[in-house]
Amino acid sequence: MEDFERYLIEIVEPTVDDFRLKPSSVRVGFLACVAIDHSVDYLAFPRNRVHWDGKEHHRRRAGLRKQFKEENEQFRLASEAANAFKHVKTTSVRGLEAAEVYERPPAMAGRAMAGITMAGDMTGAVVVDGHNLLRVVTEALRFLRSKVR
Repeated sequence: MEDFERYLIEIVEPTVDDFRLKPSSVRVGFLACVAIDHSVDYLAFPRNRVHWDGKEHHRRRAGLRKQFKEENEQFRLASEAANAFKHVKTTSVRGLEAAEVYERPPAMAGRAMAGITMAGDMTGAVVVDGHNLLRVVTEALRFLRSKVR
């Protein structure tokens, strides 16, 4: 558990903070999603490393990821976005493609795009399935923090 908590503090939280500073960066959004998705690796890792079993770790990791996706919609969306960019298209029922995670530019001269930019939006966003990805990863992080015992 201490490894999981350390991972949240040293990797996930600063990466989500980076995304807050660049809320329309698809690259930084993707990195935040990857950090969130891989948090299950730390929860699944055995405390007693003497009895390390890679196959058991893989099973536990897959089980936790499935459980978290069922428990929390934001974790599911973040995981899907991470895997869409890594593999171009996810193997899930949804089949999210990397191109479906896109920048919605801010309403600023030289950046705004007709049909995509929202009037009055001065920060822009990254969008997945109609959701602001920054809000998704922020809520997914809150969910992961709830798993710290």
